[in-house]
Parts: sequence; C-alpha cells; structure tokens
Amino acid sequence: MKTLQFTTHIENNAQLHLSLPAEYANQDVDLVVIIQPRQESMERQNWLAFIDQTYGCLAGDPLERPEQPALNDIDALL
Repeated sequence: MKTLQFTTHIENNAQLHLSLPAEYANQDVDLVVIIQPRQESMERQNWLAFIDQTYGCLAGDPLERPEQPALNDIDALL
C-alpha cells in the first residue's frame, strides 16, 4: 500500500479530477478518499464574508483626505 497526498480544487459541479502516477495505469486498485478543507481556504471564505458584510458601509459618509502640508513643511517635521 502506498499513500499519495494531493492538494486540489473541487469544481463548482462537485467533480474532482485526479491524475495518478503512471505506475497505476491499467490495473484495479482500492482508493480511499479523505476530504479535509484547507485552513487557508476557510480563512479566505471568512475574508470574503467580511468583505460582503462591510462593502459600501461608508457610502453615505465617504472618507476625505485633508489638505496636505507643503513638502518643505514636512521636512521640518522630520
């Protein structure tokens, strides 16, 4: 028995495309599939949910950038 580990993407239609090494060609095998969502995938989903929840929240109160001091005034501050 040999263990192969892959990182892959399951398509929107719930299909998984898996290519195996040539040594398994033209033979019967027992295949065990364990699905574990990737942690970074969950973090990305949380980030996208955050964007959906907060997108446009400042539309009625837009941010404004105040007048910036002249460059020579900034040099004096440093």
